Amino acid sequence: MVRKPPSSADVALIDAAAARGAVISATQLERWRRAGLLPDNRRHGAGQGRGSTSTAPAGIIDLVVWLSAHARPGRRPHHVALEAFGAGLPVPEATVRAAWRSTITDLGVGPAPVPESGTDRSEWIAETAERFADKHSRNIMLMPRRVRDIDTRITDLGLSWAPAGVAQYDRGTHQTDPFTSRDFVTLAMSAVLGGSSELNGANLAAFSRALSPEGAVSAVASMLEYPDGNPDLADINDGQGLSLLPTGDLRDDLDQIITEASPAHLYAAWHSVDAMHTWAVTLCDQVEAELDLLAAGRSQQDYPALLQWYHGIILGPHRLLLRQALQKTDTSPAARAGTAVMLLAMATGMSRLRVMMPDSQFELLPVLLPPFLEQLAAMIAADPPTSLRTAPADQPVRPAGR
Repeated sequence: MVRKPPSSADVALIDAAAARGAVISATQLERWRRAGLLPDNRRHGAGQGRGSTSTAPAGIIDLVVWLSAHARPGRRPHHVALEAFGAGLPVPEATVRAAWRSTITDLGVGPAPVPESGTDRSEWIAETAERFADKHSRNIMLMPRRVRDIDTRITDLGLSWAPAGVAQYDRGTHQTDPFTSRDFVTLAMSAVLGGSSELNGANLAAFSRALSPEGAVSAVASMLEYPDGNPDLADINDGQGLSLLPTGDLRDDLDQIITEASPAHLYAAWHSVDAMHTWAVTLCDQVEAELDLLAAGRSQQDYPALLQWYHGIILGPHRLLLRQALQKTDTSPAARAGTAVMLLAMATGMSRLRVMMPDSQFELLPVLLPPFLEQLAAMIAADPPTSLRTAPADQPVRPAGR
């Protein structure tokens, strides 16, 4: 097969890359374009009936040089696309979004059966979650050792996990069986595949208490165990079709979040993963330093890190985020994007709450949320996705596909 000679635009790219020490070929450029990693050259008329010519998109040389160093044979194009996007390079947007979507579909469980198949969906979810737990629960730890060690030090110093001002809001648990790593994996997969329809207050309360140290009070867990007529999880909505919790396959909801997120939001979510890890390590360092002071009998006026540790147990999602940040898990680009999608979903949920409950005290978010998540939530609130923008009173706001 006779190949066409490289276009003038590609020759210019090859020369510019060589000037920066990157040796590439026209064949490599073609391969990257076929993989969606490199945008096509822009064609335009040469003028005076001389046909057309092409030019490379502005700023593309940085991407070409980066690809020459990172797009090695055998690497998955989606992984390369995610890393290039995270580096701030102009990867084609369609490829970037496809790469993000692949992180929520590559669970190895397949799509849910269609209703016409005769398969009961709840039964399929339960069986799939059990199989997933069989395969993965042995490698899962409920809480990282560093967090458990800090909790033990706090207990050994005689500090109470049940402050008087908060203990009154926890009526105690009626759960007797321990919540295990297998329970966590089963619950998480059931929630992914079935949304709030597969959740109930009892198993969420057990999960919440399992993340906390023994003897810690949890007003949130108590509310879940003793709902006292509060609405079911699946009924939490604004009356206009805007639900706080998805009622079906969570992958559909996450797909919508990725579709509606701006490139800036995706980029911020990607880098929030690093910020989450830095926050978690720094918080542990600071709490351990304050515990050292207490153990040595050296008191000080304030213990801000310990206070944040307690706030995380009593109020916010800190424990779940600490768990995610400190787990020794897969560090591939796909795994990082999966964590970023989780953060993006949490931040988008904050914006959904702003629409559903506009008079709430959102000024308290900096206390309830770690700084990286509060900043991401504020960014999305300032430029919300289409499905969360305020609509006229006679036009209900409904997420796509609902």
